[in-house]
Amino acid sequence: MTLLIFCYLLYQFVNISPGFPQGSPSSPPPGSLVGVYAQLSRAVERRDWSQALRLVDLLLQRSPDPAQRQELENYRLALESHRSADGDPPPPQWPLLHKPFVGEFPVTNLFDHDMPLGEKDGNGRFVSGQGQVWLPGPLHPCGKSDGHAGYDWAMPVGTPILATASGRVTLARQEPQFLCPSLGRPVRGLRVRIRHEPAGLETLYAHLSQIRVQEGQRVAAGDVIGLSGDSGCASGPHLHFEVRRLDQTNSGQPAPVDPYGWFGSDLDPWSLHPLGAESLWLWQVGQAPSLGVCWQAQQFSSHPQ
Repeated sequence: MTLLIFCYLLYQFVNISPGFPQGSPSSPPPGSLVGVYAQLSRAVERRDWSQALRLVDLLLQRSPDPAQRQELENYRLALESHRSADGDPPPPQWPLLHKPFVGEFPVTNLFDHDMPLGEKDGNGRFVSGQGQVWLPGPLHPCGKSDGHAGYDWAMPVGTPILATASGRVTLARQEPQFLCPSLGRPVRGLRVRIRHEPAGLETLYAHLSQIRVQEGQRVAAGDVIGLSGDSGCASGPHLHFEVRRLDQTNSGQPAPVDPYGWFGSDLDPWSLHPLGAESLWLWQVGQAPSLGVCWQAQQFSSHPQ
């Protein structure tokens, strides 16, 4: 009972406060237990006993305190009892998104589940949504950018880009100028951002050549919001598509998530990070763009030491 109350209080804290517990570093490591407890609380809320048990097992592995381990063991027995009585719910699904384009285009970059924080990542380790690990690089067929927070599809300039769900356009403009390391010069790309309420999600469409919507405009799934291009920090014409959760995150602040969810055998490292969030499958039936060989990418997998 004490542990459950602690989980609840910690969950409330990390979803209200933008900071971290007193005495913690400003950038806690990915293994911080804050994310584990926050995710455990959410799993219990939705009665996902299987996920809750996996998280308790992770806490047991990481806890050096014998008293806490005993409390966790007791809590695990209580969860097992609930699971026996209620059974497991269906896998969490959140069908919302339609394809952002018509047809199929090759994917060239996936979502990095090991800190998708762009240049703030820098750990030289790419983890796909299927749990494969490799060294990111510009020649890699599936994971080029360390810390990539979305998906890239190569496509000709001028391809119509579609809203993936109904919502309100919150940004439709040229981004502020910044130095693109890969190009070695200042750039300014065209991008559109759409907020989807009450789903608590936001989608981003970047590197456009034209914008066809205005800020504040309401759009429906399938509406043309712009044309693909290679504006901004892009080495070639492609669409960068990104999804962010606005709530139910470990920090209480918006966080990028993988719209294809997590299918690795271990727990998703990004879902446990203090700045992270849980990734769920967000595509409506038949709407997920194909990831081709990058869906498994076993032949490209490498495990850096």
